[in-house]
Amino acid sequence: MARIHPTAVVDPGAKLADDAVIGPWCVIGGDVELGPGVCVASHAVIVGRTQIGPRTRIFPFTVIGEAPQVLGSESATRLSIGADNVIREFCSIHAGSAAGADATRIGDGNFLLNNVHVAHDCRIGDGCVLASLSALAGHVVIEDHAVIGAKVGIHQFVRIGEHSFTGAATRLSKDVAPFSRVAGERARWIGVNGVGLRRRGFAPEKIALLRTVFRTLFRSKLRLAAAIDLVAREHAGSPEVERLLRFLGSSRRGITR
Repeated sequence: MARIHPTAVVDPGAKLADDAVIGPWCVIGGDVELGPGVCVASHAVIVGRTQIGPRTRIFPFTVIGEAPQVLGSESATRLSIGADNVIREFCSIHAGSAAGADATRIGDGNFLLNNVHVAHDCRIGDGCVLASLSALAGHVVIEDHAVIGAKVGIHQFVRIGEHSFTGAATRLSKDVAPFSRVAGERARWIGVNGVGLRRRGFAPEKIALLRTVFRTLFRSKLRLAAAIDLVAREHAGSPEVERLLRFLGSSRRGITR
């Protein structure tokens, strides 16, 4: 049976795993589902149609699953959070909106530092780090193993590519290419995320290939469409390059360059 502190308020309809832990002064709504090993620290609020996967740790004063901040409508759908996430103090994560996708979704093994905000209909993959005071507007997509620095502001509908790094206090209004480093109050591309790729086990030759590819894409005098075609011909067969080109080719907001 779940361990629930006497001061916590837990709706009888909530579905709690037998080894879930609910700390003092928490509020757990009736449509909430907490998986095995979930630990919710004091003063956290979890409401709405919210599912939280195994072993996720939720720290004090978080607000999870509340209705989206959408002018004219607060109609909410769902929030799905995967396994092994760490959600630190004062984070806020909102449910999806009725006008958006079917849910806000966060994958596995992510680390959200204090005061991070994740708005409605966002998608966060696996193994991402969102540093303190970063904020995602609605419909943002962050792919696997991306790192977002402190105080980063991300415009709605922006996509952040896999294995990318966004420097602190950056303002993002355009997509960030996979494997990239971007930074600046007005975001600009500053190179390949070599340190992050090495830490993730990428071979030196793959990192070198990506540097060559980005020189063609972002530093040649070719238009981006022509550069994509050239890279596709010259480096066919590289999974990383193919994923990068698919990302660039599908961008709707433009690419940070």
